[in-house]
Amino acid sequence: MQSNIERALENVNNIIQGYSIDPAITEIHRATLFVRAALNEMIAMPSVFDDSCEFNIKHIGSKFTDTLQGLGVKDVGAIERLFSMCYRLVIELELKSNSSMSVELNSALSEVEGLNFIEHKIISEQLKYAKNRMTIHMMRDYIKHPHMISLKELPAAIKASEDARAKVNEELDLREQRVNALNDKLKGYENAYNFVGLYQGFSNLRNNKDGEKAVTFKFMIVLGVCLVVVPLLKVVGLIGHSEDLAKELFSLAALLALELMLIYFFRITLQNFRSIKSQMLQIDLRMTLCQFINSYVEFASDARKTDKELLSRFEQVIFSGIVAEDSLIPSTFDGLEQVAKIVDSLKPK
Repeated sequence: MQSNIERALENVNNIIQGYSIDPAITEIHRATLFVRAALNEMIAMPSVFDDSCEFNIKHIGSKFTDTLQGLGVKDVGAIERLFSMCYRLVIELELKSNSSMSVELNSALSEVEGLNFIEHKIISEQLKYAKNRMTIHMMRDYIKHPHMISLKELPAAIKASEDARAKVNEELDLREQRVNALNDKLKGYENAYNFVGLYQGFSNLRNNKDGEKAVTFKFMIVLGVCLVVVPLLKVVGLIGHSEDLAKELFSLAALLALELMLIYFFRITLQNFRSIKSQMLQIDLRMTLCQFINSYVEFASDARKTDKELLSRFEQVIFSGIVAEDSLIPSTFDGLEQVAKIVDSLKPK
């Protein structure tokens, strides 16, 4: 294309030199000067023309190339056709290009725009077309371009994208809620697991105490039966009576001492039984505390921010220990001292 333009430019220059000899041909002379300026611009900025003149390259590109190749020095019709096509290309360039045209081309364009070219029908028609309808046709091709069709679909695509984004956000919110719910459950499981070992330890201890309670209760029953059976045996005569008063008194004293010892051990066993029950109550209390202690700690920490004494009375009642009354358990030698006193009273003086 560049070589064709350069050869055509040489012919145009030769034509212009011929016009200088015959100055009467004014309009075609100015048209030829415009063609020369346009061809010089095409040689100087070929890429700009290629990018900016897509419409006319599409519709008259092949004709433009043929006209360049067939241009003769005295072919006025070819000059008219070449001017018409150059004018269309320059107008499209002016409309679409960001690059400014050269001073020579601007000057030549200003000179030809004021002419009517009445005697040159081809030029006149193309000038009217380029000034009026060509822009409309360019806009129509531009609107029908695949990119513009895609642009028309852009609002629908944007709406679809917004709908998809809203749906994704909704799904994310639902998933976040599920994750938070699972997180709360896991925290509950974690807190529960933290007290499982402690609860199990108290449970094992309670089982041991339950076994001790059963053994103590059975032993207490045996002692109670003995307390009743031994005097009955003496009364019904299964335990022999002595004619000797001293021996009989000694036998009664021994029987009484046995009863006192049975009573003493019965008291110890009974108190031990009560102590075991009290310990089991304390263990049950601690097992109960293990079931709600974590939630209570959270509630108490929030409640104490407003009033530090709000839960003090409640905690004194709930967390106070249940202890056995050790002072009620008789001393080990209390019963023996009583027996010793009885024996001393029976000794002859």
